[in-house]
Amino acid sequence: MNINVVESAEDLIAFRRFVETHGEFLGFDTETTGLDWWAEDFSVRLVQFGHATETYVLPVEADPEFGRAVVWALEYARFLIAHNGKFDLHVIERCYGVPMERLAPKLWDTQLLAHLVDPRAVKEGGPGLKLEELVKHYIDATAAEEVKGSMRELAKKYKTTKDKIWRLVDLWDEDYQRYAGMDPAWAYRLFGILYPLVPARSRARGLIGWEHRLAHVMGLVERTGYLVDGDYAQAQSDKLAADKAHWEEVARSYGVENPNSNAQLAEALKGFGFELTKRTPKGQLAVDDSVLNSIDHPLAKAVLSAKKAGKWKVTWFDRALAGRDAQGRVHPSINSLYARSARMSITGSIPAQTFPAGDGYVRHSFLAEEDHVTVTIDFGNMELRVMAAASGDPVMLDAFRNNADLHNLTAIAAFGPMPEGATKHPKRKAGKGTNFTVGFGGGWRAVSSQWGIPEEDAKAAVKAFWDTYKGVKAFADRLSAEARKTGYIYTATGRKLPVDKGRPYAALNYYIQSSARDITARAILELHKAGYTPWIRLPVHDELVFSFPRERAAELAEKAARIMEFVFQGLLIPAEAEIGERSWGSVLDLETSKH
Repeated sequence: MNINVVESAEDLIAFRRFVETHGEFLGFDTETTGLDWWAEDFSVRLVQFGHATETYVLPVEADPEFGRAVVWALEYARFLIAHNGKFDLHVIERCYGVPMERLAPKLWDTQLLAHLVDPRAVKEGGPGLKLEELVKHYIDATAAEEVKGSMRELAKKYKTTKDKIWRLVDLWDEDYQRYAGMDPAWAYRLFGILYPLVPARSRARGLIGWEHRLAHVMGLVERTGYLVDGDYAQAQSDKLAADKAHWEEVARSYGVENPNSNAQLAEALKGFGFELTKRTPKGQLAVDDSVLNSIDHPLAKAVLSAKKAGKWKVTWFDRALAGRDAQGRVHPSINSLYARSARMSITGSIPAQTFPAGDGYVRHSFLAEEDHVTVTIDFGNMELRVMAAASGDPVMLDAFRNNADLHNLTAIAAFGPMPEGATKHPKRKAGKGTNFTVGFGGGWRAVSSQWGIPEEDAKAAVKAFWDTYKGVKAFADRLSAEARKTGYIYTATGRKLPVDKGRPYAALNYYIQSSARDITARAILELHKAGYTPWIRLPVHDELVFSFPRERAAELAEKAARIMEFVFQGLLIPAEAEIGERSWGSVLDLETSKH
C-alpha cells in the first residue's frame, strides 16, 4: 500500500497525473474537525483520493492551493467511491462550495452497497455496516484493527479522548496520515467486492440506484435543517432540571446522599426490607430501571423520576439547543438505509423516533419557517394494508376496500358482536393490539404486555386472528418455509432480507416492515421529482413532516398526499394530511382536540 502525502505545490504535479490516470473510479474520503459540518468552527483537515493500492493525502488545512486541487479532482473524476459518502459531500459543500447536487450523481457509497448485500449488524451475526467492520469481514481483520484502531492510540498519545482527537492531532502526524490514507483504498476495494455480491434480483429492480438517490434527497433535507424554538426548548430544559433536582432531594430524604450511587441506593433499599437479587456483570447488586420498577416504595419512584427528567432534558431539549447553527437550525443525521428491514433512522439533534407518540410535548421545539405552517402527511394503516395486499387475504382486503373496522372484525371473531361505534371498548382494543402485534412476529404474551390486555383475552384474540385471516396465515407460512430453506426472503422490491435460524416466524415482520419502508422511500423520491424537497423537514416512520407557506398549505398538502398515496399489489395505501400552526407539536394538539 503506497500512501503519498502532498507536502508542496510540486507534489501536486504527481497528484494531478494520478487523478488523470485513475479518474474513472476514485476512492474518496475527508478528515475533519468533527461531525458537525454546519458549525461555525467546523473545518476540513485532510482530503484523500486513491485506488486499491495507492492513495494521496492532501493536508488542505495547510495550503489553500491543496484545496483547489481537491475541487479539481472531484470535478475531474467520473465516479467517486466513498463510505457514508453523504457526509463527505456535506463537507465539500460546506468548505469549498461545491453543491451536493453536482457530486451526488457520481457517488458510489459502499455503506449502501453493504446493506443490500447483508443488512445485519455485527451483534445480529452479520458483517455490520461501519467501514472498520466491513474491512474486517471482507478484506483483512488484522489490518482493520491496526489502521482503524490507530485513532484510539493517537488519542492516548495526545492524552485526549477519541472524540476530541480530530481537532488536536498534528496535521503532519504520520499515524494520522496513514489512518487517513487507507480509507479511500478500503472504500475502493470494498466497492469491487460488494457490487458483484448485490443480489441479481436487487440489481434488476434498480435498488442500487434507488438507494443512492434516496440518500442524496435525505442529504438535501439534512442540509436544510429544522428551526428550533429556543425559548420553548430552554423552558422545558429548565423545568426538567428543576424536576430532577426535586426528585433527587426526595431520594436524599430517604438516606441516599447520591441518587446516582448504586451502592448507596442498594443499601437504602435493603434497609427498607427489600431483597435485591439481580447482579451486575461485575457481581454487584443491580438497581437498574427494571429493579426499581418492581419496588413499591417512594425512594424507587424518586430515583426513577429523577433519571427520567435528566434523560429527557439531555436527549430531547439540550441536544437540540446545543446542535443549532448560526441561524438557529438543527441538522438531523438521517440514515436512509439502516435497520435490517431498511427502515430509516434519525439521530443527532433530532432523535425523532424517541419522541412520545401522539404528544406534542417535544415536537413543539421545532418550527416551520416564518409565515409557514407545519403539515404532516402519513399513510393510513400502512403495515396492515401491506399485509392484506401481500397475502391476498380476502377478509382483510374486503375490510379495507369497504372501509370496515378491521380491529372490530378481529374483536368480533374473538369475543362476539361489539357495540356499534365502540372505538374505546376494551375488546376492540384487544383486536387492535392483536392486529398490530401478531402480524409482526408477536404472540399473545406480546399482545398482553404491550397493550395491557388480560391474558385470556389476548390468547382468544390471537387465535381468532389466525383463524379469521387464513390468507395471512398461508402467506406467513410460505415466508417461514422460504426462510428455513434459504436463510432469507425477498420482498416485492427485490430486497434480500436474512432471517435468523430458529426465528423463521420473523419473516412476515421483516417483509411487512421493509415493504412499508420502501413505500415511504418511493413517496420521498416522487415528492423530490415534483419539487417538494425544500419543504420536507423529516421522515419519521410512515410520516413526512413539511414546512409549507401558510397561504398555500392546503393546496400543497393535498397535492403532496396524492403524490404519496400508492397502490400496492392492487390495494390503495392512502395518505392523509394534517395542517397545524407553526410548531410541529401543534399538529398533535389538533389531532387530540378532534378526539
